[in-house]
Amino acid sequence: MMKTSASRVGWLFLFLLVLASSWAREVSITILSTTDLHGHILADKPTEPGGLARCATLIRQTRATEKNVLLVDAGDTIQGTAESWLSGGQVMVRALNALRYDAWVLGNHEFDWGLEKLTNCIARAEMPVLAANLSGLARVQPFVMREVDGVKVAIVGLTTPGIPNWSRPRLIPGLQFADSVETLRKVLPAAREGGAQVFVLVVHQGYKEGGDDHANQIRAIAERFPELSVIIGGHTHRDFNGFRVSGVLYNQAGFHGQRVGRVDLVFDTEQGKVTSRQSRTVEADASVAADEAVVALAREDLDRAEKYLATPLGEAADAFPTRGGPKRETPVHDLLCGAIAGALERRGVKVDAVVHGLLNARETLAKGPVTVRDVWRIVPYENTVGVARLTLAQLREILDEDAGTYDKHEFRGVWGLRWRFDPRSAEGSRVLELRRGNGAAVEEGERLAVAFNSYELASGGLKWKKLRELADLPETKLVEYDVSTREALMEEIRQKRVVTPQIEGWWQAEDFHRRGRKPVAQ
Repeated sequence: MMKTSASRVGWLFLFLLVLASSWAREVSITILSTTDLHGHILADKPTEPGGLARCATLIRQTRATEKNVLLVDAGDTIQGTAESWLSGGQVMVRALNALRYDAWVLGNHEFDWGLEKLTNCIARAEMPVLAANLSGLARVQPFVMREVDGVKVAIVGLTTPGIPNWSRPRLIPGLQFADSVETLRKVLPAAREGGAQVFVLVVHQGYKEGGDDHANQIRAIAERFPELSVIIGGHTHRDFNGFRVSGVLYNQAGFHGQRVGRVDLVFDTEQGKVTSRQSRTVEADASVAADEAVVALAREDLDRAEKYLATPLGEAADAFPTRGGPKRETPVHDLLCGAIAGALERRGVKVDAVVHGLLNARETLAKGPVTVRDVWRIVPYENTVGVARLTLAQLREILDEDAGTYDKHEFRGVWGLRWRFDPRSAEGSRVLELRRGNGAAVEEGERLAVAFNSYELASGGLKWKKLRELADLPETKLVEYDVSTREALMEEIRQKRVVTPQIEGWWQAEDFHRRGRKPVAQ
């Protein structure tokens, strides 16, 4: 009797062992991603890679061959093209909905048009909108849980904490942006309590070889949270595949839909962990056909944008080169600054000066007809204009800070004042001379009305901290206007009908500290 019982126990044990082994299995999970689409349904040129419509083809192909596929977007999705701008971003939201994205993480450029347009996009998004380190915006959540073949995957989203350093408070009223690490210390345990077995972090931040900064905290995140299965990044418009940061897998798929990110994970249900992880990016080049369904749903917006961009504005009497810009004064710079001053004057505001740079130093204006498309190339962002009333001492501080960026693309020239400076001098002593446009001296006690764009008034990502500090003082009486720099330039060309390239000689950089070199004439 005892022998029979022992035998039965043995068979039962063997049966349970076989049953347990049948339960233990490996689950493959594929995560596809796009980032920094910037409103691109199509590529900038048919021969170049890019466009969400081509990405859609790669996405559908992967879904046809892989069982468990998740799809996420890492932000800067709606701003950047005329078709998206004219639709208030809705054309991009409709495309994300059609492709059944599992999550959309907000990027900094999502806030460029203000909260009304953004909240309209969020309201129509059929996927969860994520940004765990953002508070104050309805329907935005920290993470979403997806069950994939019995495995619970937490998709956690972070936007960049640098947004307040690019966007003026009027664009982001009532919003708070928290540190990434502090946010994850709270959010990851909450996801774990919800049963998460795999942690996918999607961030509108990018890895930088020189280290983290105010807007990108990838190194700190990877070092402090090794439990992350993968970090999917964005923001910096770079391509990373097969890359690791402090041992954590990192994937980033370029920009404008030029690539689709792909991460392949294997989760072992017996060990209760990810046992394999790989990543790569797949190019959406001209050999990849645009998805017909995505193109069809965007057709009306694409046609409207094409008609808008082809609208004639006037004529350029000659070419407007940008050679040597931004540190050398160029006809494009002077045209843009004069346009800002003109737009303000037509609204009853007369300024003494404009401080502005070349938003795209590679883009020139050709001789002949000028269309809206030409202006969009020169002014790719929807920055607005603000006017601060500054003392001579305050303006000298701002221009001293600016002169320190002379050898970088951040340098901003002046218009309306005669400015002589030495970029190699010590901080605080770079401005050598500052006079009115007619050569007259500026008295210490008087205030000058100076126009800047909204990006720089927000500090331009901490590049112009002194500008923001001084412009925000109550006594400068900063006023921000709902006129964009692009609108100002279009108005100027329409008003004049024919624009002629010219250089006024507003600034002169000198360098007496290196081998006796002569001043650089501007």
